[in-house]
Amino acid sequence: MKLNAVIKAALFSLLPVSSVLAQETPEYGAWVAGFGEYYKVDNDKPNSLDSFDDASGLGAELGFRFTPEWGARLEWSRLNFDSESGLNDRDGDRFGIDALHYFDKKQTYLFAGFKHQNLGENYRLVNFGLGRHWDLSQNWKLVTEAAAYYDFGQDFTDFGLKLGLAYTFGGNSASGGTPSNISSQLNEPAQTATDSDGDGVNDNQDRCANTPKGDRVDAFGCTLFDEKTVSSALDMLFAHDSHKIANPDSQQVKNFADFMQQYPDTTVTIEGHTSLVGTEAYNQQLSERRAAAVKKLLVERYAISAERISTVGYGESRPLDRADNEAAHSANRRIHAQVSTTKKVKLTR
Repeated sequence: MKLNAVIKAALFSLLPVSSVLAQETPEYGAWVAGFGEYYKVDNDKPNSLDSFDDASGLGAELGFRFTPEWGARLEWSRLNFDSESGLNDRDGDRFGIDALHYFDKKQTYLFAGFKHQNLGENYRLVNFGLGRHWDLSQNWKLVTEAAAYYDFGQDFTDFGLKLGLAYTFGGNSASGGTPSNISSQLNEPAQTATDSDGDGVNDNQDRCANTPKGDRVDAFGCTLFDEKTVSSALDMLFAHDSHKIANPDSQQVKNFADFMQQYPDTTVTIEGHTSLVGTEAYNQQLSERRAAAVKKLLVERYAISAERISTVGYGESRPLDRADNEAAHSANRRIHAQVSTTKKVKLTR
């Protein structure tokens, strides 16, 4: 809490009080940015180990724009300094605070502030320069800056060039707005909210006009859906030692074919079975013929694509009833198929 208070006090101390209290809203209220920097070192800059060559680095900043004319920022950067001998290269941090004055009331600004630079030795700098935020989109800006850094105590001046990317937020999204614009908007008569389709969402927020009455809707007036699993099954019986389909026009077959036509992305496996009468090898072939007969029916009579249908014969390996009587044998002479899918179902009130 104490640190936040100190930062806020430092920021406001850099700004004219009359400007902070101004009522105009800036184009954007704050920004965060990352940048790369080229740093030109003064030949007179003292260093106990070696003479510095130029440096490069990366940094970040957090800025606040209080009025269209005035803003402030906190800045940190990490710089890599080359030594002239190549033996004593240094990495160091620079951090500080700046006041910004937007002299065209848009995005070009002059800035000045204080910096602390730590390269093993500490340098306290006063800096000033010129910068601009270039529009890339409503919130994204290209940052360009040129700055000079002067150390009064040791009498040297460094120079820096920055190129970065900033994300802006807050403030007034409509640039160039004035208090008179706001006043005129406030004086406009309020419009009565209407809900033309009666779904509970006003027309100025409704993205789905003419929603059917009774539908449950989201915050934008669009019908809500849920997923529901639907399925269809086909079970057919066969005569003893036969793969002939007794009733190819049965309602069950029609319903199954209609389901597959309604949901063209579905596929199905037709399972063929036999009773326990006869040899295992013969019953295996018979079960395969029964499954193939049903596939042929669906393809030729009901126009279901053959690629969507596969068949398998289980012979006598999966009986429904193992009893040795006619009722059990009849129940086991069969095919079975089931297909399912999910579909969107409207939610109602």
